[in-house]
Amino acid sequence: MTITMNRVQSLEILKSAVTRTGVSELEKTTVDWVSVIETPVETFVRKNELVLTTGVGCANNEQTFYEFVKEIIEAGASGLAIAIGPFVKVIPNSIIELANKHQFILIELDWSIRFSDILEQVLAEIHEQKHLYLEKIENIRKSLLEFILSGKSLNLVADHVAKSIDCGVLIADKRGVIRGKSDPFPDDLSTKWADFLHKQLEEDGIYHSLDQTFEWIEYDGGYALQITIHSSGNIQGYIVVGGFGAEPFSEEEHSEWVMLLEHVTTAVAIHFLHEQAAKEAEWRLRDDFVWELSRDAIPSTELMLSRAKSLNYQINLPYICLVGKPEQLEQSFRSMKHLSITFDHWLHEWIRHMEEEAESIAKSMALKSMVTYQNEELIIFLEVNHHVMEQAKTYINKLQTRFQFLNPSISITWGIAKQYGYSCFGTSYQEAKKALEIGRKRNGRNSISVYADTKVDRVMDNLLKNDELIDIAKSILDSLLRYAEERQIDLLYTFTAYHHNHGNVSQTARELNLHRQSLLYRLRKIESLTNCSLDDPDELFLLDLSIRLWLHGMDMKEAEYRT
Repeated sequence: MTITMNRVQSLEILKSAVTRTGVSELEKTTVDWVSVIETPVETFVRKNELVLTTGVGCANNEQTFYEFVKEIIEAGASGLAIAIGPFVKVIPNSIIELANKHQFILIELDWSIRFSDILEQVLAEIHEQKHLYLEKIENIRKSLLEFILSGKSLNLVADHVAKSIDCGVLIADKRGVIRGKSDPFPDDLSTKWADFLHKQLEEDGIYHSLDQTFEWIEYDGGYALQITIHSSGNIQGYIVVGGFGAEPFSEEEHSEWVMLLEHVTTAVAIHFLHEQAAKEAEWRLRDDFVWELSRDAIPSTELMLSRAKSLNYQINLPYICLVGKPEQLEQSFRSMKHLSITFDHWLHEWIRHMEEEAESIAKSMALKSMVTYQNEELIIFLEVNHHVMEQAKTYINKLQTRFQFLNPSISITWGIAKQYGYSCFGTSYQEAKKALEIGRKRNGRNSISVYADTKVDRVMDNLLKNDELIDIAKSILDSLLRYAEERQIDLLYTFTAYHHNHGNVSQTARELNLHRQSLLYRLRKIESLTNCSLDDPDELFLLDLSIRLWLHGMDMKEAEYRT
């Protein structure tokens, strides 16, 4: 612990001492220790150390004395107290000028004052400060635990800590949502911290490494510290403490603040863990309810309304279902090698993050929502009131942006129902799920598909169930597929382009980057291999339908057929 040079000078034993230089620095210069040094200095003087000397090694040699004082200044000592007597009768002007130049504190001591008495009193003062500091920390620890266990808000916790340490304090959860803030708290610091965290999450996501627990943030009023709150390798949130001077801390200051803030972060971590435990019970009830809604598994309207009311859901509103499938979750987890938790633990946390964000985004759009995660799918019932599809897509885009922000390696594929309104939860869910499955197959991952746009795909799905139609398609395509495989010429794509261009040979040749004669050769080959004339509308329809079935997934049926 430290005291200031001003406090040292005010000690009873130093009443007769005279400060020759650095008077303006007394209040801001700290003293961590006190020692007695004679020449040579070498490495025996530490930073922030008050040095006592008789000057015995410099007697009658001004240059040696000058070098001695210079080395003490360069070592970062708090000050130099010189006993005026037989060895140093008067401090030379050259040394006074040197001390003034560096705003260094020089003190003249009466020869009769014993160094041992000075050491005793200064060290006693330092130890007293240490005792008071530890007592202060203990009081903060006890009061914070009392606050947390009695369920006080984090605003009150932030205010209490701020008054105890005379600094502005902000508390946020792991997603960056401010949960408590002392009053007053600098607006500029709030903005700068939000920007700082945004950049941190943008670069590393919510699961960034815990290698650096303390982070400096510069703002108009000076410097602030961001301290990461964590337990069992998981980030719980952040505490921001403002009002520091220029960083970085000295080693002594760093250890003092670490000791103090560890108690604060522990108390806030307990608050977050308690909150999490309470939320878990509520989440489980909500999950079960929304999952039953989506399956039409609640036996009566009265029971549905009763359960919805107990969970604070407004069921008598128009809802549409959105279903999202997170992609590559295990790969995302493995990429974060610094995590010390299991995949199951991480997945549980990430599911809760997704559910929280889904509800938060709906709230920001002034919409109600009901959310659950089941069978590797995020199921959301979102209130709608106008321009339904536009509203649903806007919501998904906002949610996607937020997910990418919290975990950049995650992508999600979405399906949107066509059916929306009152009490159509089961139908809406089935449509959104079907849109997701079709969209994922047709457009790949990270796409958004609407059930209303999947008519052709649904027709194809139903046709693929007809074994007779599959046999017909196989008989038409068998030779064509074999030829394409042997010659490495994709005749299916050639036909699709030709049919898409309404039989326009010149336009198709340009699109395929083929010579006109080469395209005509391929078209004749298609006719000969399939026994279908491209000029016969019925045979053209059969060929087109067969190829559509193949491209839609008949290859899987073909594998079964061959088996």
